[in-house]
Amino acid sequence: MNFSKSVCFSFILLLIFSTIIAFAGVRGFLRLAPSIEYINRHNTRSLYYAEQMLSSISVNKNKQNFEKALGNAKQNVTESGEASAVRNIEQKYSQAFSGDKKAQDIVINNIIELSKINRVAMRHAGMDVKQLSSVGIWVIVFLTVIIWLLGFAIINKINKTVISPLSELKDVIEAYRKGNRIRRCPKLAPSREFQQIYDGINMLLDKSE
Repeated sequence: MNFSKSVCFSFILLLIFSTIIAFAGVRGFLRLAPSIEYINRHNTRSLYYAEQMLSSISVNKNKQNFEKALGNAKQNVTESGEASAVRNIEQKYSQAFSGDKKAQDIVINNIIELSKINRVAMRHAGMDVKQLSSVGIWVIVFLTVIIWLLGFAIINKINKTVISPLSELKDVIEAYRKGNRIRRCPKLAPSREFQQIYDGINMLLDKSE
C-alpha cells in the first residue's frame, strides 16, 4: 500500500538521522581522546622533567638526577622552541654544577622557558578540545532539532493518512449501528487505498438500504 510505504520511508529517515547523531557523538569523543592523550603524554611529561631539573640544580644539587631528567626531556621534545631550550641547558649545565653563577642562571632560565612552552601548548590544546566540544554539541543539537521536526512531520502524516481515515470509518460504522442510514464515508480519501475502502463501504451501505 502506498501510504504504508510512505510511513515506512518516513520512519527509515528518522532512523537514519538518529544513526547520524550517534556517529557524530562517537566521532566527536574519538577526536577528543587523542587531544587529551597528547597533553598527558608529552606536555605533562615535559613539565615533570623540567621540575626535576630545576629541583636538582637549585635544591638537591644532584647532577645525576639532573642529567637523567635532561635526557628524558630531550627525548620528549614535541613543541616549537623546546629543542633550543634543551640545547642551551645541555651546553651550560656542567658549568652550572661547577659553581658558575652565570651558567646557572642561563640553565634555570631555559628550564623555566621549557616549562612555559609546554604550559602554553597545554593551554592551546585545552582550547582546541573546548572548541571541538562546542562544535560537537552544536552539531548534535542541530541534528536533534531535525529529528524532532521529522518526527512531528511523521506524526502529522500518520494522522492524515492512517488515523483520520480509520477514525472516519469507525464513525460511519458506529452511526450505522445506531440506526443512522444516511451517514456515508467521504467521497475523497487521503490515499488510493482508503478511497477504495470508502467506496466499498459506501456501496455496501447503499445495497443494505
